[in-house]
Amino acid sequence: MTGYPPAVRGAVYMTLAALCWSAMMILVRALGDAYSAFEILFVRNLVTVAFIVPLLLRSSGSVFRTSRMGLHCVRVAFAYIGILGLFYGLLHIPVADVVALSFTQPLFIAVLAAVLLGEAVGVPRWRAIAIGFAGVLIILRPGFAEIGAATLAVLASAAAYGASNICIKKLMTTDTPVQSTLFGNLLMLPLSALPAAFVWVTPGWWDALAMIGVGLGGMGGIYFVSRAYAAADASAVVPYDFLRLPLSAGAAWVLFGETSDIWMPAGAAIIFASSYALVRIEAREARAG
Repeated sequence: MTGYPPAVRGAVYMTLAALCWSAMMILVRALGDAYSAFEILFVRNLVTVAFIVPLLLRSSGSVFRTSRMGLHCVRVAFAYIGILGLFYGLLHIPVADVVALSFTQPLFIAVLAAVLLGEAVGVPRWRAIAIGFAGVLIILRPGFAEIGAATLAVLASAAAYGASNICIKKLMTTDTPVQSTLFGNLLMLPLSALPAAFVWVTPGWWDALAMIGVGLGGMGGIYFVSRAYAAADASAVVPYDFLRLPLSAGAAWVLFGETSDIWMPAGAAIIFASSYALVRIEAREARAG
């Protein structure tokens, strides 16, 4: 795709990422009636590590040297909570609702960056954050609809992913993206294996393939997102991430008969618009700086 303009390449890569993430979520939803989130998460990590091992065999031992193993562990703990909350939500509430609420991750990152890193947020960012959380209230409608544990788990997942990304931001001052990916997956494997052992249900061939698909979808999503951000500015590619909502909602409707009320897309649009505004504000500040 080198012959295409950066914005076109970024759009294509982000669209492919949306397809991978949507496929992963649909597969998790399909497996949810027979398997726990712990088991699905463990197999996902196992698939990822299996793909990483050949890269490790070709790398030098320097990739294992880090002075910040403690921060790597904290980052993995947050990522573990994040993906477990996401999977739990997918097993108990409509896929479209999970996707819509997952768009709050940039909002949590902005808030956590201000609280934990002392970053200046400014009025425009706080306004975008407030509007985004208003979108969450539109989806949840507290006082008019019941807010269950699965819904709270998805919001906790977004917050945990935000904390994990803050840790990655701190790690990138000394370590490399390769090290972050390596330690993230190697440390999460035993963390996910222990609870999975207590609820393990041996899958049949088709279910095993679906679990492998969950791992491949997750890896594909991360890979194509990275390629999208490398190809073009975030403000040019982020809008295509919103494709996750119609793709996953459409698939869930066809395969599982899931539907959502009018409040979900309305709230999702507000959340995504506020997240996009945060990206534009950050890009504008970066150019000014």
